[in-house]
Amino acid sequence: MACSPWSRMAVAVAAAMVGLVVAAPRVVDAQAYNYPSMQTPRASTRDYTAGIVGGAGSTFLFQWREGLSKTLHWQIDAGFADPEGGVDPLFFVGGSLGKELTRARADQPLDMLLTVGAGAAFGGNATVFRLPVGISVGHTFDLEEGMTITPFVHPRLSVDACGRCGSNTTSRSNLSANFDLGAHWQVNRQFGVRASASFSGSDLVGTDETVAIGFSWSPAGLSRR
Repeated sequence: MACSPWSRMAVAVAAAMVGLVVAAPRVVDAQAYNYPSMQTPRASTRDYTAGIVGGAGSTFLFQWREGLSKTLHWQIDAGFADPEGGVDPLFFVGGSLGKELTRARADQPLDMLLTVGAGAAFGGNATVFRLPVGISVGHTFDLEEGMTITPFVHPRLSVDACGRCGSNTTSRSNLSANFDLGAHWQVNRQFGVRASASFSGSDLVGTDETVAIGFSWSPAGLSRR
């Protein structure tokens, strides 16, 4: 059975974004903040995720996802980052929407979730704003005893702007390509473990690879779709 035009377009967009990430140049520069999105390819009913990130300093991350419909959720990120490279500690906050493009079925095996967001980090010697757009792509595999595992990739393009970059008070902006590779292990209906690595192409936010592990919880009576 042939895929719908919308599904073919989603696959093409995802492939194009992956290609941009692979081709993006890596520029070594001062870091501001940098962490994986930890976004699986399906809309959430409700979940709370707490995570620890390493690789570009230390970051503590909290995420709240809340369903608006069966295929749409909003998300809030908040946390604290202590970057390397002489950058002062940062507080960050962001919001995003996730909209399912397609779900795995007999004629195609992939779940796809369109993500659009905005975020800002504020610290003693840096102020950074980001506007990322991406597609999370993956597939859920059933395991024994009701468990599942979902490997996923999340390529993104982001408009990054720095209002105060250390001693440089001149505002700067650029377009960056970023790429996450991760997996979510759903242990039971309420508890899951999420691990993800992020490869950044931003010379404003930092190009160091980061690795995160998070623990997700959904309230009783709610389940991952």
